[in-house]
Amino acid sequence: MIGAPVNDHDCLDGITAVIGELVEHDDTALRDLAERHDTTKSLVTWIRSLPQRDDDGDPADGPKVAACSPPQRLRIPAPDPNCVERAALYLAVAELIDPRPVRQLATVDTKTGPHTFPVEDGQPVVLDPKVSRNALRGGMYRNAPAPVRLSPAEAIDWIVELAADAAAEIRGGCAMVERAHAAMLALLDGDAIDDDEVLDVAMVLALAEREARAFGPAGLTVVLTTAEVLADLDAETYRNARRRKGVRFGRWRVRPHPATVAVAKATGRIGERAAAAAARAYLASLGVPPTLLEELERELRVEGFTLGALGRAPQPGAESLAAEVIEHLD
Repeated sequence: MIGAPVNDHDCLDGITAVIGELVEHDDTALRDLAERHDTTKSLVTWIRSLPQRDDDGDPADGPKVAACSPPQRLRIPAPDPNCVERAALYLAVAELIDPRPVRQLATVDTKTGPHTFPVEDGQPVVLDPKVSRNALRGGMYRNAPAPVRLSPAEAIDWIVELAADAAAEIRGGCAMVERAHAAMLALLDGDAIDDDEVLDVAMVLALAEREARAFGPAGLTVVLTTAEVLADLDAETYRNARRRKGVRFGRWRVRPHPATVAVAKATGRIGERAAAAAARAYLASLGVPPTLLEELERELRVEGFTLGALGRAPQPGAESLAAEVIEHLD
């Protein structure tokens, strides 16, 4: 079912009316597209593959929807759609494929400017490869009439959902997020998590902190507050008396990204393990292999010293995840 737009009614009401009219008259071009795609998921993939041609405001580049400010080009279908045309095309063809979900148009502000997209049963449908799902969800959240209240378990689920989008493109990211999700819920239940799980939690929190910025101050507050609670729960069983300022290796000092420090507070194992992963990733980029660190750890232990977490082999994929999170090294 095609519903009223989520917002920007002056512009999107007219576009929605055009879409409804095309569907009602079973437009031939749209019906042909619907018959080429068995599912709306297939339709999304195809629309995402289309080349983009932005609307630069040329009055001759039409037809235009004059009610929009500025006027928006609207061709349905279009071989090289802009975001408005992508969203309109999806609503029309998806309605012919499966009319059961409620579909609406919405416009939010993103880093690259206003962006129009479809919303299906309250969730954004991502049709532009350059715009992330979290950016659209964040824009919708900022426009919501009332704040959303979350229980601790719901906050963890939300954090995991944020991090999952960011980790999906990273080797081993999906498995890491699943492990971290289970570990965070275990902490809420009063169970201690083992040392290997701490890095997973730290990385998920750091990725979620980055993604939560799209949701404004309230989104950041959810991540930071949840991280503090988790760090405190973990510290009840495992306390680290030393406050590390970083790991010195030759002329380099490696420290966690400020986001990691913020979410983990560096009060316990979460901060330490994230710092160690960062160090390993950075040293590997300089040609220092993990095997050398492990060999150095063995030699140091003979003398009664240790590299700590830095000398222990990380979980598979942890180094690539750390490289995503860590930006500031000196």
